[in-house]
Amino acid sequence: ETERAEAVERYAEEERQRTVTERAERRIAQLQALGQEPPRGPDVTTVAVRMPDGRRIARRFQKAAALREVRLWVESSSSADASMVAFELRSNYPRLVASANNEALSVEAAGLHPNAALFVCEEEDCGWEREIRDSM
Repeated sequence: ETERAEAVERYAEEERQRTVTERAERRIAQLQALGQEPPRGPDVTTVAVRMPDGRRIARRFQKAAALREVRLWVESSSSADASMVAFELRSNYPRLVASANNEALSVEAAGLHPNAALFVCEEEDCGWEREIRDSM
C-alpha cells in the first residue's frame, strides 16, 4: 500500500510539473506572438493592469489592436502557477468588461484609448455579478 501511495503521489507531482511547464511554454509563445511593444504615439494606447496577485503590469498597444491581444498579454504575464484560463478584464471608467465574448473589439472601440486602467477578475470571483444580472 505504501508503494502504491508513493506511486500515486509521484504521478500527481509529475502531472503538476507537466502542467506548469506547458503553461510556461504557452506564455512564451503568446508573448512572442504579440511582437514588439509599439513606441508612444497618437495611435498608441497605454494599458495598465492590476493582476490577481497584486502586481501591476503595463504595456502599450496600437489603438486598433483587438482586446484579444490585451487578454493574451495579461494571461502570458500571470505567475507560472496561475491558470488564468477563465478571466475578465474590467475597468471602472469607462465601464468595460473584456472577456472572450468581446475580444475582437479594438482597444479604441472599447473606449480605452489613449490610456486604460484595468483589473483582472477571475471568473470564479466574478460570477456573483453575472448571477445578479441574469436574475433581473
